[in-house]
Amino acid sequence: MLRDLLLCERRLALDLHGVQSRREETSAFVQMLWRDGLAHEADILAALPGPVADLRGLGRADREIATSIAVSNEVPTILGAVITCADLVGMPDIMRWTSRGHIALDVKAGAALEGPRQTYKPTYLAQVSHYAHILAATGMGRGDISGIVDRDGNETIYDLNLPLGRAGTTGAERHLELLSDARLIRDGGRDTTGAMCAMCAMCDWRAVCREDLRDADDLTQLAGLGRAIRELVRPVATTVTGLARLEPSGRPALPGIGEERLDRFVQRARLWADTASGPVAYAPIRLGPNAHSIDFDVEADPTRGIVYLHGFWHDRADTDGEFVHFFAPTIDDDGERAAFADAVAHFRRHRDAQWFHYSSYERTAYKALQRRHPSVCDEGEIDEIFAEERCTDLYKVIAADTDWPLSSYGLKSVARACGFSWSDLDPGGANSIQWFDDFARTGDEMLRERIIIYNRDDVRASAVVRNALVELGETGRVAAFQRPSK
Repeated sequence: MLRDLLLCERRLALDLHGVQSRREETSAFVQMLWRDGLAHEADILAALPGPVADLRGLGRADREIATSIAVSNEVPTILGAVITCADLVGMPDIMRWTSRGHIALDVKAGAALEGPRQTYKPTYLAQVSHYAHILAATGMGRGDISGIVDRDGNETIYDLNLPLGRAGTTGAERHLELLSDARLIRDGGRDTTGAMCAMCAMCDWRAVCREDLRDADDLTQLAGLGRAIRELVRPVATTVTGLARLEPSGRPALPGIGEERLDRFVQRARLWADTASGPVAYAPIRLGPNAHSIDFDVEADPTRGIVYLHGFWHDRADTDGEFVHFFAPTIDDDGERAAFADAVAHFRRHRDAQWFHYSSYERTAYKALQRRHPSVCDEGEIDEIFAEERCTDLYKVIAADTDWPLSSYGLKSVARACGFSWSDLDPGGANSIQWFDDFARTGDEMLRERIIIYNRDDVRASAVVRNALVELGETGRVAAFQRPSK
């Protein structure tokens, strides 16, 4: 519950009070994550040394009783515990005995720390702080530390009294704030508001929220204006219509959002409000003409940590286009290396072409691939591939130099607005991960082909967007552009 609240307060409210018949079926991708997470958890727990009290096979009520007995007996390790205190329930994967009582740990399929500064993950922190709070409140264990067992089986201890961020709030204090908010939402004492964001695609309430946000003319309908920025803008505008009417003169300065950035959102709101509007360019767009353009895209399975497919769309003036791809021959480190080597060789063969990709992911992926497989190429060659004079991030061009009356500047949104259609009826990055997972488990060649076709369509879509940007720069409009129905 607290994790969901941290991600989206509206989701928690709908889980508790929403009309359940309006809730959509949980996506196959999310179900895959649950399944893989449980399998990973089982593998980690099976490898723990004894003596162990394994309560996972018991019913919930029996697990709670057995947990209390195991704690009283100072059992070194308890698996599948249930701990309660008043209206609080916690189910840590592991409880471990120390001289000061038990500590709680959760098994995760991801890394325990994130970012360049290697800080605690907020969602993980919320969960393990909750366990520690219950342990301290019941006298079962420690409330000052808790832990994460990561995807590699390594243990990281979270210091819950460590000041975090600019505010210096500790994990324990953040937990109490979340707990207070959760109780208010549960008891109907606090209104909640949704916000459009990338996570919405995996939420069972996405259709309900979209309808609510559309009816409310919510600011987060604008690309790039998320929940945090909405709170900064609220003093001067609470709706898209209100933001579109905002004039430069007489408006107060808004802490946290500069004048230039606010002006950009005002322009974006005006485009959104004007149903006859199309995309606009604010700066010269120099993407061609090119004798040979190559749009490229990779497919990866983050659950296995493998980049398994590299796709290239060759666009020459004298041809209708050609798709070239390299699929990992095996689903392992050797297979990844082979596909990466083929891709790098392909770049070498076409040094004179202009290369295009959509978003920073490809650059990040190739740098990581080089670090994992330094025998394929050196770091300098990756820098050469992505050098500005020969390689362009189309998303960066759209976000920096243009505005579009769209709620997202993702490839799917922009390409569809330019008239492109995917062959697959249900395309999406999350779906492709689930398809690959099914292929990896079953070897079904039809799934492999489905992924390749999806990748082919992605690079073709990139070419469509690239050509639309060229047209916008030359004519000031995109003839094929159609606003999506709201």
